[in-house]
Amino acid sequence: MKKIFTFLLFGLLATASVMQAQDIDESYVFVDEDGNVIENGATVVRNEMGVYLDGRDVIRSGISVYNQSGNTAVDYLKVYYDIERIDNGSYQICFPSTCNEQSMVGSYETGRGQLMGNLQDIQSEWFTQGEGECIVTLAIEILDRESGFPPTYTHRSWGPSITLRFVNGDIEPEPLDGDVNLDGEVNIADVNAVIDKILSQSTDPAADVNNDGEVNIADVNAVINIIMASN
Repeated sequence: MKKIFTFLLFGLLATASVMQAQDIDESYVFVDEDGNVIENGATVVRNEMGVYLDGRDVIRSGISVYNQSGNTAVDYLKVYYDIERIDNGSYQICFPSTCNEQSMVGSYETGRGQLMGNLQDIQSEWFTQGEGECIVTLAIEILDRESGFPPTYTHRSWGPSITLRFVNGDIEPEPLDGDVNLDGEVNIADVNAVIDKILSQSTDPAADVNNDGEVNIADVNAVINIIMASN
């Protein structure tokens, strides 16, 4: 019975992995300061304070957009961003060469443009004026440029999305729903973590994703639903 249950669980995991990959064009991806690709749907936490050129306190994301397709054709991109929380100060994102600065919760978008090379820093940063958090979700849109004058641009595909969580002060970021392995991200690794907890008959509260007092297949489904909702 345990072998059958394990087989069913991993079949569900494989299905979730395929579903997660659907409709996401990874020609362009978000990368960190070391050039590591940030997984679609991941949350990145930043809390290192710095000083901006004009003297303001700033916490930088260190996030860039990278062309990993190997295609040298000219593509046009936009970055959409949802500010979910901003306790104080303002959030800035520069792409492709225009900087937008916002101080309110809401949905916004950058200008449309091309990467200036294969790798481009998007200068995503929070100008903080005190302790608190700023939470922003970024999503890449890839566009086709149609010939004509003036040229028109049509949607080709959606690229990955990530969440930035800026933290200033001795504030622990709110735990993420579904972050079973407590690595600050919610992804397929957390589905694996729940399966491991079920097979070991663990009662770890972090694995009780749906908060029903039990760790079972319903928690696997709950993590998958969280992953799917972020895509």
